[in-house]
Amino acid sequence: MRMLFYSLCWLFLAMHTNAIAEEFAEPEAAVQAYITAVGTGSGAHIRRAFADNAEIQYYDQNEEYLFFTRDDFAEVVDTGNDWDARIEITNMLKTGKAANATVEFTWGENGEHGYIDYLNLIHADGSWRITNKVAQYLKRD
Repeated sequence: MRMLFYSLCWLFLAMHTNAIAEEFAEPEAAVQAYITAVGTGSGAHIRRAFADNAEIQYYDQNEEYLFFTRDDFAEVVDTGNDWDARIEITNMLKTGKAANATVEFTWGENGEHGYIDYLNLIHADGSWRITNKVAQYLKRD
């Protein structure tokens, strides 16, 4: 009976770990998980895309400087709401196991609002992850 209990516990942990761990073979895949996260309000996707020690820093529409850990940022994003914004990777640079991506957000009736995100990524432990994000809100005419 005890052996069955331990076997079931091990199986549960193995299944749970596989459900959370996601390997991104290319940096674009990790960035796409981030885009999905902010587009759908999914904190879980933030945790998948960003390294556990990632830092997120940006200036919002009020020119307020904000700083978050990955988990704090995941909580902010985790609304479950779809965001009607155009989100696209506009630049990707890759050198070996390091990469940098630029992601642009545009929203509003006439596309008057936006963010430019600069994301650094690293390939470690078999997967690409975002290690940090810096961003700036910009008002478009």
